[in-house]
Amino acid sequence: MIPLWLWIRFEERGKRRLSLPIPLFLAWLLLGALLLLLLPLVLLAALLSWPWGWGKPLLQIYFQVFVLIGSLSGLRLDIDSSEPGKTTHIVLR
Repeated sequence: MIPLWLWIRFEERGKRRLSLPIPLFLAWLLLGALLLLLLPLVLLAALLSWPWGWGKPLLQIYFQVFVLIGSLSGLRLDIDSSEPGKTTHIVLR
């Protein structure tokens, strides 16, 4: 399943936490429309480049974009600042 929300949380020791939710489903709609528009061009390029051996890898790369997007769910990045006590958490849900 694709992640629908990106949560960015800033923490600093002794201060209040700040959490920012960012809706990713809007970006996925735009990306889906772009990939759908590019599909005929990718298919044409794969068909024309098939005799030289580039058609199959081109199609595999195109479809691996969907696999990459689907595997982003649950990704968590914890970033420590060079200043002590400051941490940033980025979570895709």
